[in-house]
Amino acid sequence: MYWSDIPENFNFLMNGLLVTIKLALISGVGSIILGTIFGIIRYSRIFPFNIIAAALIEIVRSIPLILFIVFVHFGFLPYMLGTSASYFQSACIALTIFTSAYIAEIIRGGLRSIEKGQIDAAKSLGFSYCQRLTYITLPLAFSRMTPALVSQFISLVKDTSLASAIGLIELTRAGEIIYERTYHEFEILIFIAFVYFVICYSLSFISKNLEL
Repeated sequence: MYWSDIPENFNFLMNGLLVTIKLALISGVGSIILGTIFGIIRYSRIFPFNIIAAALIEIVRSIPLILFIVFVHFGFLPYMLGTSASYFQSACIALTIFTSAYIAEIIRGGLRSIEKGQIDAAKSLGFSYCQRLTYITLPLAFSRMTPALVSQFISLVKDTSLASAIGLIELTRAGEIIYERTYHEFEILIFIAFVYFVICYSLSFISKNLEL
């Protein structure tokens, strides 16, 4: 066993963990905002915007995430910007768009779960469509969707490891660099797996408490 590799490279691993956390937080917030917008558009059934939103969601959900990240970094962003973006920026954009497609479906499902009686009651009080959405349906939907949203965020945390495909040094890639140099894969992989477990289990624990 070569557990000494961990303390010797601890700062490097923690820098990778910091990148992972920043990537997950920024992408998570961005995907909630973008996913909510697309979810509302698809729920609204306003032609042709609902069709466009549905098509974009299904296209993104049909592409493997690792391929999507590579496409965004090496294809989409250079084409749109005329220059390459940083690894972190590309990963943020790719993960935000990809995760928002799944969150949009969660949002749509949550909105559809609201009982018609509650919507009719809001109508009888003179609430406009935007007021019903803001004060009635969205708050109720979000309270019901919390477990699903947390579960999606847990998946996002784990998906950040795929950003290593374009060269971003997050936690998993940091570990790979260390064991490619030391040839002590087992200890490093166990440590990385433990860190992911702590993060994901903590989020799952918080989600369970929110359900109570």
